[in-house]
Amino acid sequence: MAQMSRPISVIIVNYNVKDYLANCLRSVEESDYAGQIEIIVVDNGSYDGSAAMVKARFPSVRLIDNGSNRGFAKAVNIGLRESSGDYKLLLNPDTVIEEKTLAVLAEYMEKHPEVGICGPKILNADGSLQLACKRSFPTPWVALPKLLGLSRLLPGGKWTGRYNLTYLNPEKHHSVEAISGSFMFMRRATVEKVGELDERFFMFGEDLDYCYRAIREGYAIHYVPDTQIIHYKGESVKSAPINSVNWFYEAMNLFVNKHFSRTASLLTRMALRMGITAKKITALGSSLLVQVFPVLLDVTMVTLAFGVAISARFGSLAPAAEAYLPVVALYALFWVAVGGVFQIYSRFILAYNRAMLSSILGFLLSVAFTYFFKQIAYSRAVLLGASLMITLLIPGWRLVAHVLKSRGFLRTMGLGQAPIFSRPAIIVGAGDEGQRIAHRIGRRPDTGIYVVGFADPNPGDVAPSSASDQSTLPLLGSTEHIDDIVKRHNVRELIFTSDRLDNTAIVRIMDETKHLRLTYRVVPRERDILLGKASVEDVSDFPFVSIEYTLYHRLNVVSKRLFDLLFSAVAITVASPLFLALLIRYPRWEKIEFWGREGTAFMGWLTPASNRFLRELPLLLKILSGEMSFVGSAMIPREEGTVHLICKPGLTGLDRIRKLQVDSDERAVYDHYYVQHQSMAFDVEILIRSMFAL
Repeated sequence: MAQMSRPISVIIVNYNVKDYLANCLRSVEESDYAGQIEIIVVDNGSYDGSAAMVKARFPSVRLIDNGSNRGFAKAVNIGLRESSGDYKLLLNPDTVIEEKTLAVLAEYMEKHPEVGICGPKILNADGSLQLACKRSFPTPWVALPKLLGLSRLLPGGKWTGRYNLTYLNPEKHHSVEAISGSFMFMRRATVEKVGELDERFFMFGEDLDYCYRAIREGYAIHYVPDTQIIHYKGESVKSAPINSVNWFYEAMNLFVNKHFSRTASLLTRMALRMGITAKKITALGSSLLVQVFPVLLDVTMVTLAFGVAISARFGSLAPAAEAYLPVVALYALFWVAVGGVFQIYSRFILAYNRAMLSSILGFLLSVAFTYFFKQIAYSRAVLLGASLMITLLIPGWRLVAHVLKSRGFLRTMGLGQAPIFSRPAIIVGAGDEGQRIAHRIGRRPDTGIYVVGFADPNPGDVAPSSASDQSTLPLLGSTEHIDDIVKRHNVRELIFTSDRLDNTAIVRIMDETKHLRLTYRVVPRERDILLGKASVEDVSDFPFVSIEYTLYHRLNVVSKRLFDLLFSAVAITVASPLFLALLIRYPRWEKIEFWGREGTAFMGWLTPASNRFLRELPLLLKILSGEMSFVGSAMIPREEGTVHLICKPGLTGLDRIRKLQVDSDERAVYDHYYVQHQSMAFDVEILIRSMFAL
């Protein structure tokens, strides 16, 4: 047991992962290792309050504050120089270890003196094996199946699975070439002989390099699955100041140049560099593709519309395709250029009203262009037909994307670090008001705002959240570093809460970030009003702010009534056989008196059918008569008590599209929001989303 009491130095390099760091330190402190454990945290200039948290909550931990981000390798070396343990553990802050981990690995090293470095079994947050916990050096023969994708298709093959050693049993001990830098357990003698980490590796690659050097010095590297840790992979690099993709592939190039330039042939070095470059181009290309995705969709819609119009006009696409191809490309450029002016590819990606207006202006621009350049005016019918379809298709796919986004289907598509088709925002002020506003924004039925997290003037005063709690938005850092936070998370909006900032602080932050061209919103204390530069968005029921109710505009009143008349008449005509079938199946219908607008009431009939569509089908007659609308407030029976509705009840509305159970206060919130933002496009969106909610 005397051997088991050798002191261990745990070195953790941290950068803006305060909550993960707290969990990691807690797991180390709860270790059942009998010997002395020295914990050293080297902070690389975090702005999220990490250093203050360590001082306040972990007084026994030795904190080294670098003041700036000096890179992982340099920070590790600083920690190594200050450490005194017989064993050195390099541990990532986004990990959680078992109570027995240190004891198990110390005992294993005592029994295997030939081993210089070892690592445990590493699990992802979902419990799956993290492949990097045992791997080989990326020689051309090893990297080739990885680059070709064969390692995924045939992970059990000795050649195809060589990169991550997937052909080895993960439950057995193995001698490997490299382990993950997220957990490297080393002897002090190993560090003294191999030396410090190569500081040219700013981030990534330093673990491979160190393992390569250790093997060259005669040490073995073992994978030890007798204990396991959890690694929240990627959390520690999310706050990286530059693109981590570039870092990774630059590190791979450095590794090849350092270790293979002299020993490998020219062909081998060229193959490695070509493979690394190809992977880098693929990764960067995928990221770029996501960012230009809305543009590509609009170009596709323009091309599709002209293809259909040309086929309809000439009976076939082939005869006119060659002549129209450059014209279609020019028209697509017009529509995209106008869309860019309206910012539908940046700030307002899913703004279908803007998309419709830009489509109409794109048509006018095209007409004007063909007027002055007769050589491209092949057919007015083609231009008119295509323009009509474009005016439907360009806003149309945004409407569909809005529906899919609301149902969670687009959360896997990223624009930077935020979901695609969203406006990433930060709530400035992480107090109770900030949490409440975040909850309100999350419940807004048509929101395009994606709240990335919080910034706060005093991060140390904010209660910590669990790193595993996916429902809690992260605290990104202090308002002193708001410029860096905005750039890092591709933020487009700042939402200020007045319980954590006064007007002087708000104005100062606006002035400091004015060069970033952000949208600023201020939430008055205990209010749900988002005050923008030229608008007011009300997500609550506070009427003290002067708000324009668009539903009551004469044009909107007329267009909404015409829509109800036309489509209710068509629906009643088409569904007349169904009405007859329902009368035969259910001879006795339910008669209910509902509240109408402004204290009025009307009598409605409902069938006994269990299906909501069939049950409410007779209410189409009330839409035709004008007592109801397709979209409006909730249908409330008079027997539930007096209710004051500010708009007509509808077959559907904001409270139905997410199947929310709302009380009278929340229903008033939805009604106020609807009358402020009503438009034909908004009504169509609600109807489509209601179909998904059925």
